[in-house]
Amino acid sequence: MELDEVRKSFVDYFVNLGYLSVPPAHIIPSNDPSVLFTTAGMQQFKSFYQSPADAPAKSVVTIQPVFRTSDIGEVGDATHLTMFEMLGNFRFGEAGSMKMKEAAIKEAWTFIHKKLGVVRDRVSATVFGGDKTIPADTESEGIWQALGIEVKRMGRADNFWGPTGDDGPCGPTTEIYIDGVEVWNLVFNQYSKDRNGRFSPLAEVGLDTGSGLERLATTLQGHRTIWAIEPYLGWLEAVDREKEYESKIIVDHLKAICFLVSAGVVPANKGRDYVLRRLIRKVVFLMRKSAIEVDLAPITVAIQAYYADHYPLTDPVKISQVFEAEKVQFEKNLARAIGHLDRWVATQGGQPTSDEVTKEAFYLFESFGFPKELLLEHLRDLGWEFDSDLFDKLFVSHQETSKQGSAGIFKGGLADHDERTIKHHTAHHLLLAALRQVLGDSVVQKGSNVTSERLRLDFNFDRKLTDDELKEVELIINDKIKEDLPVVRAEMPKDEALKSGALAEFGQKYGDTVTVYSIGPSTGSGQAFSKELCGGPHVKRTSELGKFEILKEEASSQGVRRIKAKLV
Repeated sequence: MELDEVRKSFVDYFVNLGYLSVPPAHIIPSNDPSVLFTTAGMQQFKSFYQSPADAPAKSVVTIQPVFRTSDIGEVGDATHLTMFEMLGNFRFGEAGSMKMKEAAIKEAWTFIHKKLGVVRDRVSATVFGGDKTIPADTESEGIWQALGIEVKRMGRADNFWGPTGDDGPCGPTTEIYIDGVEVWNLVFNQYSKDRNGRFSPLAEVGLDTGSGLERLATTLQGHRTIWAIEPYLGWLEAVDREKEYESKIIVDHLKAICFLVSAGVVPANKGRDYVLRRLIRKVVFLMRKSAIEVDLAPITVAIQAYYADHYPLTDPVKISQVFEAEKVQFEKNLARAIGHLDRWVATQGGQPTSDEVTKEAFYLFESFGFPKELLLEHLRDLGWEFDSDLFDKLFVSHQETSKQGSAGIFKGGLADHDERTIKHHTAHHLLLAALRQVLGDSVVQKGSNVTSERLRLDFNFDRKLTDDELKEVELIINDKIKEDLPVVRAEMPKDEALKSGALAEFGQKYGDTVTVYSIGPSTGSGQAFSKELCGGPHVKRTSELGKFEILKEEASSQGVRRIKAKLV
């Protein structure tokens, strides 16, 4: 079966069983700031396992694009992808584990056996064998045995899942294999784990399953590598048939780049922005190193066109523009870095020590933006030893130096707690809310700095704002100031805050309890104009602010704009 056939068959099967088909979540999670990307289909449903009444239905089915940075280093083999599609069916608020497991396992078996046509002898399963903390899953074991399926007990590393992030629902799993290849993982969320590592039984249990679409389709077609199925085979051959390994990585990374750029990520040096930068630079480095000369634009168009039928992806022209801009910058740095390295090599009388190589590598990393992973490959090609532990120590020292240089900067970008700084901080919240109103909800904060003299906000946007847009933003903010809106502080559980619509700064770590500042609601509206997780401080009412004035709008970096403003 082709990818499209498996995708449609899966959703149709579970919808016919009474499951609600739910759209996929954004690849950047809106309800879990503890992780950079959506790494599992259940991520958008995480809170429903502990609050089943809030779920859109008792059982749902999705096909979710997931992004796993942990797999980037494995890309190029037969099965690993940075971004792939996850088939998943989910249940919330089940009264007992045995009844849930029996239904879930029999549904999965029927889909594999009846809908996909896989004979019994090709199928096997594993279950959690138990440990000192959690008992063995004898319930799942017995269900599989009754179905006549070979079943084997495994340890926690193989058959216990979760939680996604630092805490949340988790439990034993049963994995389904076809021809010895794992194709489906059924997670039984019977427990909740807190941030201290303690497990407690859930009053109502839930089901979370995941099956990698690409791997399942590959197995059904009788192949051992995803690169033997379409559309992957066509994309691979469009790069370079003679350099298969490098071409696999290039195709994989181009696909991941398409999804990240479409999600509003821009190449930079922190968080998910750095992941995008790393992917683009790895493609550029590989093409240079392997002498692959191919126009990637048509391949990008083909990848975007295939997935645009299923997911909201941006124009491939924009994707190529982001790629090319980063490529130009990196090639300049790369040429300088390699030139510097060649000159350094020429000065060495003999084989340099591991410490000398590592210190020189860190200089290239710090001065030229040469990623650590690519440095390691290059140095290994030269036959030199590289000390990763020393590199990490140098990096930590570099960070500490940077922090000392920024001494006096408070949380939230405040330079101090002067009265005017606090006013500018509140205006900063109004500015972000107004930008989202004018430019769209995809706008998020990328950086900030607030002083008594002015405020500065960096945000993701791919073009210069027009004069009319800037005037509209100013007008909205000054209207909110005139409305004399209350600024309300509240403490609440993090999950409750995110569920209420409060914005969290991506990449920031938050505790179980957070502080939320709301501005509003506006006159005649029940909704707050601005609502963010923030440590404060703020004014009590917007009328204390005076008049808001934008001083300058400019580019901060690729895909990031900067506004400087003040209160007068």
